[in-house]
Order: sequence, then structure tokens, then C-alpha cells
Amino acid sequence: MKLGNRLSNKICPDNMTIEEWQVALRRENARESDFTVEHLDKNRIWGDYLVCSSTGRYRVAFRGVQSDRNFCSCLDFRTNGLGTCKHLEAVSLFLEEHVPGYPWAGLSYAAEYSSIYVSYKGGRSIRLRVGDAYRAEYERLKEKYFSPEGILPESNYHLLEQICEEALAISSSFRCYEDVQEFAEECAQLSQWKTELSSAYPEKAIPWDKKQINPAYSEVEHLLYDLCLNGFGFIVGLKHPFYMHLLARLVEEVYQGEVERNKGYIIVGNETDVLLWQSVLLQYSEYIHLPVQVVSQQTFLKQPIQQGAKATFVYVNDADCLKEWKNPVSLAIKRLEIKHLYMHVETLQHFTPVQLSSILQHINPFIIGPFYKFIHTYRPMFPLRERADFLPPEMQPFTFFVTQVLLTALVLPSGDAPSSAPLPVEEMLTPETRVTKFLSLLGEILDDPKSTEILRERIARGAGLR
Repeated sequence: MKLGNRLSNKICPDNMTIEEWQVALRRENARESDFTVEHLDKNRIWGDYLVCSSTGRYRVAFRGVQSDRNFCSCLDFRTNGLGTCKHLEAVSLFLEEHVPGYPWAGLSYAAEYSSIYVSYKGGRSIRLRVGDAYRAEYERLKEKYFSPEGILPESNYHLLEQICEEALAISSSFRCYEDVQEFAEECAQLSQWKTELSSAYPEKAIPWDKKQINPAYSEVEHLLYDLCLNGFGFIVGLKHPFYMHLLARLVEEVYQGEVERNKGYIIVGNETDVLLWQSVLLQYSEYIHLPVQVVSQQTFLKQPIQQGAKATFVYVNDADCLKEWKNPVSLAIKRLEIKHLYMHVETLQHFTPVQLSSILQHINPFIIGPFYKFIHTYRPMFPLRERADFLPPEMQPFTFFVTQVLLTALVLPSGDAPSSAPLPVEEMLTPETRVTKFLSLLGEILDDPKSTEILRERIARGAGLR
């Protein structure tokens, strides 16, 4: 679909695939933007470029039209899975204007040196490109560690340092780009986190009292394990006082698994909420020794957070505000390099695909795949139903519906201070939450045909008695 002579940025034309549409949008954007392109080396076509505008400077490696070896330092290039961006398209347009023969089909990029790089086309993968120099030796290295297509299996990521040593021993011209190490380390850390957690808790439940599994708390202890497993999470559920206790234990477990303990934040609505949360969190003996600060949204915005500052743990209560990409809290969170991010919303039913994907990308810009594809693919599913099997598959591993766990529990555990006693569930419910509990359970009954029929029979029976 076109608006005048321009492509719509919301509706994919019938004669294009989603990917073709998104590439065309970026090319259109490059054509209309005031970019300056500077060639940084002496190669006629392939090479390194600097693309500048009034808002930024981006380094581009151009290896061919639609080549999976292209690279740009911008975030869009790394996350869109297209293998291009407006800056790469700006280079392509610049070359099309200055070098005859576009797209130069008879020419190909060839370099003497071999290199390991991250391909961002169709998702991230680590690949080996074999150059002309010492080709036989590098082909043997490829056969030893990589797939026939030159892709390094994730099971070999831990061998990357060894692979690079062997590659450098062949020739000092070998290159391994910086983002390769970053990506491999990210994957290795998550794999190690999961391995250590599953080894420590083979029952897939974390003892609330830090000693042994308690059958009375079984559902909560399994929930705590599930929340810890990925190291991040999206919590969906009605407001409930037990969240404060759950977060206290979650913070304790997360920091227990970290060698480097940086600052953490629990971000709540206002100063009254801060006092309430602190009164509960301080009931947990390990929590009080951790560098975690409970702050209101306004106080969080006043923190002197530098770009790239490290945070071990961040929890955002009522994370609806993050649906707006330029919300001040959202912008502040994006300045942080967060190891473990958890967010809570009461319901998914009022979010649009754009709003929900904006929230989820705070965890990781790769977490749901390309932004445009998530929106286009799952738009028909919205508004989302609050059951795991009705979610987009990308969301299922880290989305937790906790209302049912909390409302069906007979007893909920509390802090480990001597005076702390188990919390009777009914005593924790205000009149408002009692009504909310009823409506939530009613919704679950209406979702199940058999339960609905039983409800109708009982209502009819009750009406007959009157």
C-alpha cells in the first residue's frame, strides 16, 4: 500500500513480502534523508564508510547488495534481521549514483584475510568467511568447528577463544570482530545461568526457607524457580500484596547467582508505595544486605544514571508506562545495562501489538525478534487472552501468569525473620481485590465450556429455589 508516492509504514503492500516491504521502507527513508556518505578506504565499491546526519554518525561495512556480511553500527541493523538499514541503503544509493553497473552482479567482495563475524540477516549467527590467503588451512579449521555453511553451532561458542588462537596461528591477518565476542558471551552467560540453577535445584523449585522444599508452598516455590530460570521475566497478574514477598525472594536468588553485584532498583508508583514495599522487603534477612534500592518513578528519574551504567537487577511494578517509547522512565531504563529485568502489568488485554512489543524490548531488543514482524504476524491475535497457550510463541518462555497461583494458594509464605508467619490469603485481600478475584475466576470459568455449563446449572437451580 502506498500513500501518494510513499509506502505505508503500517500496512504491507499485497505484492511484497514483509521483508521486502521493510527493506523498501529503509531505502525510501535513506533517499529522503540528508545523509552524507564518506568512503574510508581506497576500494572502489566494497569497503568501510561513515554515514552522517544531524543526529548521529554510523560506521558501515559494505560488502555487497543484500550481502550477509554487511554491517552497520546502528541498533536497527542489529535487530531487524533484514541485513540492511537506512544507513546501508544510503551507501548503496551513493554508490549507485557514483559507480556505474549497480548492483555490480559481475563483481564480488573478496579479501585476502579470513574472519569470524556476526551475521544479522534472519537472526544472529556467528560465521567464518574464508579468504584467499591460506585457504586450505582455514577450510580445515572450518570443517573442524563450523557447519558446511560456515556457521558456528551454539554448542561450540565456548570454544571461540581456542578457535581464534588456532586461526591466528595460521595467519596474523585473521580477524574476529568485537560483536562476535559480545554475542558469544551473552549466550554463554545465559546457558551457564540455566545450568547452575537447574543443578542447584533439580526439583525445579526453590525452597522458600532456603533449606528444603515445603509441600504447602509448592506452587510458589515452582514459580520462583521459573522466574529465575531465564534471568528475566514479564509478570502478568492482578495487584496482590504477595508480590512484595515474591520479589524479595527473587532478588535474593538472583544476587546469589551473581559474582559481580551491581546496584539494583525496584521501581514502584509513588512514595507511599516505597514505604509499603520497604516494610515487607526488610523482613528478608539476605535482602537487607544487597545493593537494591526501592524508588518511586519520580525518584528513579532523578538518579544520575550514565549511559551504559550497569545494574544487576531491575523490577518495574505497573510497567504500562513503558509502552510509550519516549516515556521518561523508559528512556532512563534504556540507559542502563541491566543483567536481570523483570516487569509487571495487571493485564494484557488493553495493549496493542505496538505497545506490547515496546514494553518487551526493554528486556532485550532481540527478545521477540524483529519489531515489524512481531506486529504484522500477531496483530490478529490481539487483544491477547491471558493464557500461555494463547500467546505468541516468542513470549511464552518468559511470561508468567501469577494470579491463579496466588488466588488458589491456601497459605502464602512470608519473610524469614523470627516474627514472620505464613500469610493467610484471605486476610491479604482488600474489598477491591476480592471483587477482582471474583471477576478473574469468573473469566476463567467462562473460558471453559464445561465450567460454564456447571455455572449455568447452579444459577438455574438457585433461581428455582427463589
